[in-house]
Amino acid sequence: MSFVIARQAIYNSQGEVEGYEVYLRKSEDLDHYPEDVPFNKATFIVAELIAEIGIQRVGDGKSIFMNVTLDSILNKVLDLLTPQKMVFEIIPSKSELGQSIYQNVLKRIDELKSNGSTIALNDSLYSSKYIDLIERAHIIEMQASTCEENKILGAKRNNKKVLVSKIETENQYAKVKGVADYFEGNFLEKPTIIKEFEIAPFLKTTLLRMIGALNTAQSIRDFANIISSDVGMSAKLLRFVNSAYFARRKEIKDIIQACSYLGMDNLKKFTLLVATNDYVTVENPELWKRSLVRAMICEEIARKLKPDLANEAYIVGLFSLIDEILHVDRVEFLKEVNVDQVIIDAFTGKNPTLEEFLRLAISLESALTEGDEDRINSVAGGVAQKLGMQTFEIKNKLLDALTKAEEMLKL
Repeated sequence: MSFVIARQAIYNSQGEVEGYEVYLRKSEDLDHYPEDVPFNKATFIVAELIAEIGIQRVGDGKSIFMNVTLDSILNKVLDLLTPQKMVFEIIPSKSELGQSIYQNVLKRIDELKSNGSTIALNDSLYSSKYIDLIERAHIIEMQASTCEENKILGAKRNNKKVLVSKIETENQYAKVKGVADYFEGNFLEKPTIIKEFEIAPFLKTTLLRMIGALNTAQSIRDFANIISSDVGMSAKLLRFVNSAYFARRKEIKDIIQACSYLGMDNLKKFTLLVATNDYVTVENPELWKRSLVRAMICEEIARKLKPDLANEAYIVGLFSLIDEILHVDRVEFLKEVNVDQVIIDAFTGKNPTLEEFLRLAISLESALTEGDEDRINSVAGGVAQKLGMQTFEIKNKLLDALTKAEEMLKL
């Protein structure tokens, strides 16, 4: 599928280019966002390609404005970008954020600001409901077709600068020219293409093998062998390691060399970035969240009862809903992707220890999903007795697993 990274100039009140908005579009339509691409994925693609091309080249030394949803601002791929050159234009998420995620969003914005980034807020978030966001924003973005002078002046009295976007006519420009601070639209300058590219697909089985290897890989070569079996994943890894973020003078073209250069910790981060941005957001995030909760609870149970099985317990929990996520036969699928037999045995009854760990984890996760406090207390009390722990400790572990799972989905 052919896409482009495009940019459109943003002018200041002196008529000078203040910066460029950079965004993802399909090759045949530069005016509209490609709705079939999840926004978390678009954030990953745009940030990755800005880093690859180089932020100086993309923006000609000017600031770069980049749209991010409330949830995708948590994406760690944004750390690839030079913060002092970035203006993050925050727009609403497609789904309502939980309170814990929203608090993490606020912390993330504070972090980006402290590193030198500028925060812009879409007009749709400029309301009393998002007072915490408004307090943190430097710029309020309004659309030319709907903004009024009194609204612009109100934002400026609140010590905010105002960007008016989608200026399509001379009349629209004349209406806001004397009151707003920044201006963008086809009337002033049409978007131009920075880079055209194809989004290389990769096999879901490759990604799942990589996730499985997070806790079992014995060497860099283990990871390299998995990645090199998939052309799409190989291309993604090489683009990542050769990006401007790593400032390499010589391009790496070999997968094993790339893996060695990154090291196991960075490879794990790369895997999770791919998982959360290119896979989970396209599939059923609620099922994947439940799987992650089960994985972390399984691991905690194993650490108390049989520590040498903690890694295997994590993977058993992680793959416990794979049949519902991918609509496959779980055992046959795990055999096809070469998951260790000890993991498969947990689902066939041949490993009663791991099977029991999963059963306990499922009971806790299911109680949490139902949201009934009495049931949570009852189940947590039963598990606590088996593990020699207090009920409140189990509940804390369960809530911590849920928080971590939500954060992982929003990386």
